[in-house]
Amino acid sequence: MADTKNKLSLTLRPALVRENLIIAEEYNKFKDWNQVRAEVLGNNLLQARTESTLKTIYGEVSKRLMNLTDDELALMTESDADVKHLVWLAICRQYLFTYQFAVEVLSEYFDKSRFQLFTEDYIAFLNAKAEWHSNLDKITEQSRYKAQQIMFKMLVECDLITKEKEILHQHISPKLRELIQQKNADDLAIFPGEYS
Repeated sequence: MADTKNKLSLTLRPALVRENLIIAEEYNKFKDWNQVRAEVLGNNLLQARTESTLKTIYGEVSKRLMNLTDDELALMTESDADVKHLVWLAICRQYLFTYQFAVEVLSEYFDKSRFQLFTEDYIAFLNAKAEWHSNLDKITEQSRYKAQQIMFKMLVECDLITKEKEILHQHISPKLRELIQQKNADDLAIFPGEYS
């Protein structure tokens, strides 16, 4: 988790799996983030309706993807089975709050055979973190609610939970496991049932 920020912040964007794939493909072509940005924005590869939306989505997704190694980015475009796991990995490496939620709630619950997740679990986790991080304590109720909605949406999009909020056992491919272990084996703890 060395790449994660010390300050806890909430993501207000969903997983954006399709957009991650498009940007990862461009990165694998050019290996240069400036060139990727020029291609994506210049050709509206994300098919956004407005330029400001295009820039916002590109900014968020590229910021997340920059947390992955070149090998991890290559795997994202080579293995359909690993895409959602890599999107989740990139999000968790970018957002310490999400990383900690994955480890301290999702994986811990799974390890204790508590497979049902409730909205109250998220609220309790956020409140506990807000006691130690003043920036979380200052966010509005509306922002808290939006972040909560997005967290559950991301979990569903990345196939970590069902729409009924049941935690799913994750099966990481041997190749992805190897790549994660090369960078930081502790990152496996963000996948319920995969940390050993």
